[in-house]
Amino acid sequence: MAAVDTGSITAAAAQCFIAQPSITSAIKKLEEELGVTLLVRQKRGVSVTPDGADLYNTAKSLLQHAQSIKNRFTQKTTLQSLIINVSHAIAFEYLQQLIQLLREQSESLEVKVVRNNDDTEQSADIRLTMEQGVKANEEFIPCWQDRYCLIIPNEHPLAFQKEIKITDLNQQAFINRAFCDRNQLMVAFLNEHNIELNFVAEVENEEWALSLVESGLGISIVPLPKNMKKSPRFVMLPMSKISGLQDFERRVGVAIDFKKYANPYYQQLANGLKAKFNVNHHE
Repeated sequence: MAAVDTGSITAAAAQCFIAQPSITSAIKKLEEELGVTLLVRQKRGVSVTPDGADLYNTAKSLLQHAQSIKNRFTQKTTLQSLIINVSHAIAFEYLQQLIQLLREQSESLEVKVVRNNDDTEQSADIRLTMEQGVKANEEFIPCWQDRYCLIIPNEHPLAFQKEIKITDLNQQAFINRAFCDRNQLMVAFLNEHNIELNFVAEVENEEWALSLVESGLGISIVPLPKNMKKSPRFVMLPMSKISGLQDFERRVGVAIDFKKYANPYYQQLANGLKAKFNVNHHE
């Protein structure tokens, strides 16, 4: 399922926290057992066959049913509650991975998600945020690395241009991520160089920005996973690929108030995150 969802064995391995050869071997054994081809390997990623799509839908239903059986009985027990405060600049994919990890560590955990504001910060147990948003009283555990990219609708003229210069962005229809400090810095930098953008939308989260670009409304500058090679949804170019600009990167992870470590659960959670994402404990 993860290989189909992500379109890549490598991305599926990262999502499932399993070594890539293990996933490749498991899919191969499944194909041999069923006597069909499920995925077609390509230079970049995989595509699903009709048999693979059929199995995907069946497997999804089965796994959801299996989880519902667990939930039916675990809900009868006393659940530990964990409130996650999520920054508006965080992609849903990262929240999804974090929730999956939390549930793997504790099946009796009730996860609650709140969007970032002053009130929810006070009530939250942990925060999913960028490194620059971490406070002095928190430990930051980096889990993902993003780089800022220009994303372009597939049918946009710039999508077929071999070389893009900073001046090519002038007067382009642009979807603005006003909630992101670095996005605003980039826009200010462009203005200083007499590059004016035509703001056709202002969004409040990453999913809206990606969806509006995919719809063809305009281009945008968004942070994407650093290991992301290609997307079928749009053309993506790291900032360094645009003549006149340079790379912007950021780290995304979990921030935990040091006071929380008085509770063994949070120390265990921190150690689990560091182990999963190969974080140096002295970082």
